[in-house]
Amino acid sequence: MTIRVLATLAASTVLCGLIAQSGGPQAGEEKESPKPAEIERDRSPYCVAISPNGRFAATANHTAGSVSLVDLKINRVAHEHRCGNGPADVVWIDDQRLMVSLRDDDNVALLQLDNDRLKTIKTISVGDEPRGIALHFKSSPPRAFVALAGIDQVAVIDIQSHKVIQRIPVGGIPRSLAVSHDGRWLITCCNVPGNVYVHDAATYKFVSQRSIFDEGFNLGRPIVLPDSSQVVFASPINRTFPVTLNNIEKGWVIDNRLTKLPLPDGKYWQQKQLGLDTRGKAAGDANALAYSPDRKWLVVSCGGSHELLVIDNEILKWPVADPGDFVPHGLLADESALRHVKLGGRPVDVRFLDSKTAIVANYLSNSLQIIDVAAAKVVRTISLGGPQTPSLIRRGEAIFFDADRSFDSWFSCHSCHFEGHTGGQTYDTLNDGNYDTYKLVPTLRGVTKTGPWTWHGWQTSLPASVKKSLQTTLSTQHEVTAEDVEAVMAYLTSLNHPRSPYRLPGGVLTKQATRGQILFAGKAACADCHQGKSKTSADTYTVGLESNRYFYREFNPPSLSGLHTRRRFLHDGRADTLQEVLTRHHQPEKLTGEKLTAEELADLIAYLKSL
Repeated sequence: MTIRVLATLAASTVLCGLIAQSGGPQAGEEKESPKPAEIERDRSPYCVAISPNGRFAATANHTAGSVSLVDLKINRVAHEHRCGNGPADVVWIDDQRLMVSLRDDDNVALLQLDNDRLKTIKTISVGDEPRGIALHFKSSPPRAFVALAGIDQVAVIDIQSHKVIQRIPVGGIPRSLAVSHDGRWLITCCNVPGNVYVHDAATYKFVSQRSIFDEGFNLGRPIVLPDSSQVVFASPINRTFPVTLNNIEKGWVIDNRLTKLPLPDGKYWQQKQLGLDTRGKAAGDANALAYSPDRKWLVVSCGGSHELLVIDNEILKWPVADPGDFVPHGLLADESALRHVKLGGRPVDVRFLDSKTAIVANYLSNSLQIIDVAAAKVVRTISLGGPQTPSLIRRGEAIFFDADRSFDSWFSCHSCHFEGHTGGQTYDTLNDGNYDTYKLVPTLRGVTKTGPWTWHGWQTSLPASVKKSLQTTLSTQHEVTAEDVEAVMAYLTSLNHPRSPYRLPGGVLTKQATRGQILFAGKAACADCHQGKSKTSADTYTVGLESNRYFYREFNPPSLSGLHTRRRFLHDGRADTLQEVLTRHHQPEKLTGEKLTAEELADLIAYLKSL
């Protein structure tokens, strides 16, 4: 069939999803005592921060819309404060003040500690999807840097005036950042593609941009070494080999590493990497790391394999060349050099309380876990509250984040579909009928509403697609039950597209987007195939992007909902911008539309970003 499509992103085939959304009270409201009919929320601590005096820990409870204040003297929650929707990071400004990013409210909140209770004293609008926060005390006045994942910026906040004073453009989907100890450098880790940006922390001038050796993605929280000479972070690595059992076992599909970059330039040939996977047992979804104050220990949280890696940093020698696919033999030769502490749940963040004790935020177990690092064991668990029995959605979420479901624990559904969205990577699976046909990982937001599935639209049953992905793509050694599929389907149903930051208050289209809407339905003829609320259809089309290698020759129009959240486009990720899609690979005039002027093209793109 001839097409009139605007094929830009993601029809879905594989698995799973974004952190379950949950509404919460407005900023400043206190957590009320649960009412008999009220459903107890999972806390889902996304990160943990320790007060400068060491007395308190604070957790950003992502699905409860709250911050928990934990008294470390008695190892109990002293207070839980409702602060807004989707807390993603929390930092202590001093012993009395905290700052928390509210991802779903596009705000950060300033909290005050008063008589061992928290209260909101100010909310600051910062921009779309605030995530990581880094403080810069060596500047005058002190500043906070906030990663804005939705608009690819870092907001600079004057902590004294509570105002955004600068916006720094960075790479795609910035998630975490750090300031060097000497105050010179701002380091920003971006997800799509996996790049590290360095800026002058005083002038905000761009210094360097470095990609990660061997296709690193989903970059974890960066840690700057004490002399400010290097930055270290964890990430999975896309090895780009076909997704077969043999390649998974060898670590040739996704493996997990630490990367060390020199500051500020981080030149490609100066990078060092350390494999974290052992043969037969990988370190799935390595995320956060921490060094002990005395530099004796290096610990790494692995959310997918439910553990904390404890590495003797005095023994550790980083490979000087290709790191290989497994932990260096030097760490395996001594049993005390690398140890695995099983934690269960999904450990996502880790900090040291002192040189011998670490504290871990465990998202799925709604808890903090205190670890005796030298003994490599959990010595205490602090519950943050939550349901005694997990809901069906929560059970599906646990399956989605479980790397133990894959062969030898190499990766989870989340590894590719970051929090149910996309890590922006391409993989070569058999899902489209043959190999040597790399496909971009689609978003799973709204996936239950947009059948059929896969880029080619051959899959007409989403539950069957879920089972196939759990069983075949992950090469699981577990039985995939009907209950597993039901739970994952419930979780997928909970995933929704965020509101577009490119609309006016109240969701109204801008004048430019309104003109683009007319073009979408008319001159550009996009609406011939991208129809309805989700801007897709159940048909398949030839679009001029076919290959003789493809088992399925036609494409299903992907949904255009939430298009502003994506950074790679088309079935194989060949385009990095919508401008490139419409002017190089998928021009309306080569389909059934007409050639657009430059002004019309800008209007159409404005509309697409508003969806």
